[in-house]
This record gives sequence, structure tokens and C-alpha cells, in this order.
Amino acid sequence: MALTVDKTIQPVKITGTTAVDTVIFSKDQGVFIQFIRWYKPTTIGHLCHITDGLGNTIMKMNATAVNDTQMWPVYNGYHGIRCDDMDSGELYIHIK
Repeated sequence: MALTVDKTIQPVKITGTTAVDTVIFSKDQGVFIQFIRWYKPTTIGHLCHITDGLGNTIMKMNATAVNDTQMWPVYNGYHGIRCDDMDSGELYIHIK
């Protein structure tokens, strides 16, 4: 299943699952991330990997419990945001 990205709301909401590199913001877009929240991944061991537009890791998350919601402060700017692995749950990117 492909990811669905809703950039019309704040925070940006990403749903679905993927093992394919998916563009959230293109590498020519500057984006300042305040927080990344991975909401309710369904299974222990599920992964969520967020990179910048060049493929450098921003955040790599691993579910350690069922419904293991995680929220991480980032407070950094990037050129582009991508997701190349999301096994379950919903991803919220709080941008400024």
C-alpha cells in the first residue's frame, strides 16, 4: 500500500504503509521540522524511517510495544523530507 500525504493540515499527516521511498516534501523545498510523531504502530518491531531529500536519516523509529506512540523533538531545517519505510500507524510531522 502506498503512503497518503496530507500537507493541507498542520501537522502534516502521513498514512498507509511502504517499503518504497516516498517523497513528502521535494528536495527543493526547505522545511523546518519541530517534532515527528509516530502514532500507534500496531506491532512490536515495526519500523518508520524518515530521511531528508538526499537520503540522510532524520529519524529511525522502532516500535517496542503495540500502539507504541513516539514523539521526537527535531528542531532542524532540511531540504526535502522522505519516508522509505513505514510498517504501520500514522506519521505526523509538525513543521514551522
